[in-house]
Amino acid sequence: MLIQSDYHIHASFYRLKTPDAPIGPTAAEQIAAARAAGSRYVGILEHCNTTKHHPFHCLEELSAEFHSPGFDRRSAFLGVEADLNDDGSDACGKNGREKLLLDYVIGSVHLSPVRVPDVNTYMETEYRRIRNALLHNENINVIGHPFGEGFRYERAGIVPKWGFHLIPRRWLDELIGLAVNSGKALEINRCDPEDPVYCDFLMCLRDSGAWFSIGSDAHSAAGVAAAKTRTQWLDSLGFREEHHWRVRT
Repeated sequence: MLIQSDYHIHASFYRLKTPDAPIGPTAAEQIAAARAAGSRYVGILEHCNTTKHHPFHCLEELSAEFHSPGFDRRSAFLGVEADLNDDGSDACGKNGREKLLLDYVIGSVHLSPVRVPDVNTYMETEYRRIRNALLHNENINVIGHPFGEGFRYERAGIVPKWGFHLIPRRWLDELIGLAVNSGKALEINRCDPEDPVYCDFLMCLRDSGAWFSIGSDAHSAAGVAAAKTRTQWLDSLGFREEHHWRVRT
């Protein structure tokens, strides 16, 4: 049986917002919600990138809450979701990790049709950034939602149906192999049994012995419940706890 854990939970209270936007949950609120939803190990984070609503001082405020006296850190950990660059480096870096007193770093790619209109360019860019991160970046522990931004291209009408069939299979196989060699985890944060190529990718990941992580990518307290559904699905697919990534203390 897989132990339910979720290391991709956003404390979105710590970001700049428009005056009419929801305030968003704090780290304490998200940890409480995740525990109530059944997660034994909980990771709280926020984005680290160059967008105007994610300045670094917001991460410092999040870290201050998490490390404050009396904060309930039982089986709870502080991380960051840092955007990956073309060379595989991440927006947080080792200096940022040390300054924020982080337990782990998730490296992710966030692209959209607004920034990259061509879907093939999007896929090539994400592949290149993940590949280089697995090869060269010692700062990150987990690759966040590989090719998870592809659904944006379906919603924008650029492709009629997004799926892993659009991604060259040699890329998927290579990334699994690099994950095995690097000791980094690949994150799984969607259930899609109707995408046969995606399911086959998961089976290959399962059989490879690579680390995997399950994340809700929740930005609200209600969103953390997704970790339970995803954990149950992977359990049914035969994923084993021995390869289930967690923060080592």
